[in-house]
Amino acid sequence: MSHQALLYSRSHDESYLQSLHEFLRIPSISTLPEAEPAIQAAARWLAGAMTDIGLQRVAAMPTAGYPVVYGEWLGAGPHAPTLLYYGHYDVQPVDPVDEWLSPPFEPTVRNQQLFCRGASDDKGQVYLVLAAIDSYLRTEGRLPVNLKVMIEGEEEISSPSLAAWVKEHQPMLACDAVLICDSGILAENMPLINHGTRGMAYMQVDVQGPATDLHSGGFGGAVDNPFNVLVRILAQLHDGETRRVLIPGFYDNVAPPDALEQRLLAQVPVSDQVIQALTGAPAVAGEAGYTAAERLTVRPTLDIHGMPGGFTGEGKKTVIPARASAKVSMRLVPDQDPAEIAALFERYVRSLAPSTVKVAVRTLGLARWSLVDLHHPAVQAAAQAYQAGFDVAPLFMRGGGTLPIVADFQDTLGVPVVMMGFGLPDDNAHAPNEKLSLNLFRRGIETVIHYLALLPEAMQAPR
Repeated sequence: MSHQALLYSRSHDESYLQSLHEFLRIPSISTLPEAEPAIQAAARWLAGAMTDIGLQRVAAMPTAGYPVVYGEWLGAGPHAPTLLYYGHYDVQPVDPVDEWLSPPFEPTVRNQQLFCRGASDDKGQVYLVLAAIDSYLRTEGRLPVNLKVMIEGEEEISSPSLAAWVKEHQPMLACDAVLICDSGILAENMPLINHGTRGMAYMQVDVQGPATDLHSGGFGGAVDNPFNVLVRILAQLHDGETRRVLIPGFYDNVAPPDALEQRLLAQVPVSDQVIQALTGAPAVAGEAGYTAAERLTVRPTLDIHGMPGGFTGEGKKTVIPARASAKVSMRLVPDQDPAEIAALFERYVRSLAPSTVKVAVRTLGLARWSLVDLHHPAVQAAAQAYQAGFDVAPLFMRGGGTLPIVADFQDTLGVPVVMMGFGLPDDNAHAPNEKLSLNLFRRGIETVIHYLALLPEAMQAPR
């Protein structure tokens, strides 16, 4: 263990935070085409930071979309394991801006919480990994592992260019394990290893009625209102009592968790009361017959995210809109196939549509679920690192979110993906007032230092 690296990280806490502030001020919102200059600026900033800490072959490498910033340090020798670290430098939009208590791209500290878009997802977590690498190289002059770093700029738009880029650069990315720090823990004293992610099918339903918007006083009652039709369709996606998805065949291939995972899940202190406290919802809801932890992780879901169309301005306008749309996503679990679920969704929606309108169903994105072997040495080393960094053993739980690249890494590189996060459930990662605990920023640096030190011995131990 490099005690010097730990001491260095503590003594350079302020300079690391100042560098993180610089990174956070760059408004790298990948969803907005007009933010491309900021995306490119963030990539350049990262390349400079990675060069400064001592990584080699650093470059902002082109993809079909935004660049991947890559760098490596391969001085540990052929007998040491090679670790690939993945993160992303793009962030979510900041709407609604008026709900932010401080400017969304001006890092602000309140009560030991750092508020800024990207603080938790994922710039803060990216930079704590770079700080851990820097602390090691500054004090030891070398790392105990061979390290490759790749940080992309399209994660918040489902990484459309990344799978092809990873396949194209497979020899360059060859490794023994992948580390991702883009998730969270349950509480500041309750670390968590995610050993899986849910997949996703993201759909859009478009309902076309009359050729143009109509006055409801002149045509209401004689022409089907596309919004009325859309709402009737959407209302039939869920059972109102059980909250089960009503799409025929939706649950046919859902694999239940095995006995080990059931035992591990039972140890996770997630309850209806905890969810209510975190969300401020008047009451919890979800699929009948399952615990809160199960509904959040090992069960599939369906959610409506938006219904653009019609009149939404101040005041009133009695219009029958010509078009109405809805955006719907389904989080998927083993062994649901995203393409098959998308086809089942489209077939069902079309079966519900009346002849008075035209309905189009589009697939906006597909991502596969993933599972990671809990017993793999790279995962066990992560558990030991959490123990060292937090003085408590981590819990194990599948993540409820979707990281498309996890399955791509597993398929293309054939290695385990270790998901160690340092965010909190109330970090508002995709909402106003996103934050990161400064305590967890510091603990994260130290935990990654521990992981780099523990990985070689773990990987060499007989399985």
